[in-house]
Amino acid sequence: MKKQKLQQLYKNEILPENENPYHFQEPLEASFSIEAYNSMCGDKYTLYFDTCEGQISSVYFYGIGCALSKASISIMCKNIENLNVEDITDLSNKFILGINPEHPNNDSNKKIQMLQKLIDLDGREDCIKLGWETLKNHFENNEL
Repeated sequence: MKKQKLQQLYKNEILPENENPYHFQEPLEASFSIEAYNSMCGDKYTLYFDTCEGQISSVYFYGIGCALSKASISIMCKNIENLNVEDITDLSNKFILGINPEHPNNDSNKKIQMLQKLIDLDGREDCIKLGWETLKNHFENNEL
């Protein structure tokens, strides 16, 4: 993807998501939480989960990081509510694989596709994958 197109996507999609992220707050209570941390750049978020009948009923996040990691986690949070562990792990795996140009993801969600296209931004792959890899690693080893 050309640099100008990437910059346009960043300006039109990432910056608005960063400025008004989904569930960006520390809830008073949560069933459990996990930490997403990128030691290379210092992005650090806590993800807070509420569960009900084997599913994630809501997810909030809070912390510090670049616009790209914050927007990616915001989009991720919107997409994992009301999913079970198997579906969350599957979605995370598909997202991470879809970032690799050799394994394009044909996800119907336009926001997820947009994130995967932004992989061509120099050195930003870790920012895009931070939340998704955290989910994958947690739910591959833990149940609700």
